[in-house]
Amino acid sequence: MELKKWIYPGLTVAIALLLSPWANANDLEEQLPWWRLDQGEWRMSTGVDYSSGDYGESEDTDILYVPVGLRYSTDAWTFKVTVPYLHTDGPGNVVGAGDGGIVVGGVSGETKTESGLGDVVTAITYTLPGPARNGTFIDFTGKVKFGTADEDKGLGTGENDYYVQLDLAKTFGRFTPLITGGYRFVGEPSGADLDDVMYGSIGTDFRFTRSTTAGILYDYREASSATADDGSEVFGYVSHRLNPSFSVTGYGATGFTDGSPDFNAGLQLNWTLNP
Repeated sequence: MELKKWIYPGLTVAIALLLSPWANANDLEEQLPWWRLDQGEWRMSTGVDYSSGDYGESEDTDILYVPVGLRYSTDAWTFKVTVPYLHTDGPGNVVGAGDGGIVVGGVSGETKTESGLGDVVTAITYTLPGPARNGTFIDFTGKVKFGTADEDKGLGTGENDYYVQLDLAKTFGRFTPLITGGYRFVGEPSGADLDDVMYGSIGTDFRFTRSTTAGILYDYREASSATADDGSEVFGYVSHRLNPSFSVTGYGATGFTDGSPDFNAGLQLNWTLNP
């Protein structure tokens, strides 16, 4: 298992190195501190996410997730890190939150309330530049979810998870159909038997004005536990840009199986630091 911890981040780094010739060499040679890098775009985000569901149990599990993110985009590359705060209240069969918490079916227990640091997530995305100039977006993403949340509190598994993901989008006037497919390599904590899973989504985005967009997607993910259900839910959002530096997004979702929350809603705020 120790070897598995290092194989997938190593593959992510190798893919990034293979793609690096398409990056702008002038940017790579820039030696300025991050707050003076005007060749790319820095964004900061925060928000609040609330979900509730019984996940097949007699009582609901309520989860409050408050992430703080920092993103840097330059040419075809995007780098992102997310550090979350997590608060849970329930019987303890849902481990973690945000970015796809793990539902462990059949692990019922007394209701407890816990809070603390969640799992830190880092991601690297490469967008093919050629198709993007014609309104076709093809993104390759590698993500690592670090097991920073306290597993003793049920806030996480205590293990790292690794993701590889492909996103496709094509703009047709005001409509932009979207499709995502990915694979999650799940770290196995002691005493648990968790499976690696596939996940995906399909939907569309619609631009009402230059400042306001909305969208709807269907999300699906395999269960990582043999005693849990696959996740299946519909997700909708509205995003509005108040000015060139600030935007706000509201969203909501509802699930169709015990592998998804019955109700999920949230608000996200985004700032561009160097507009």
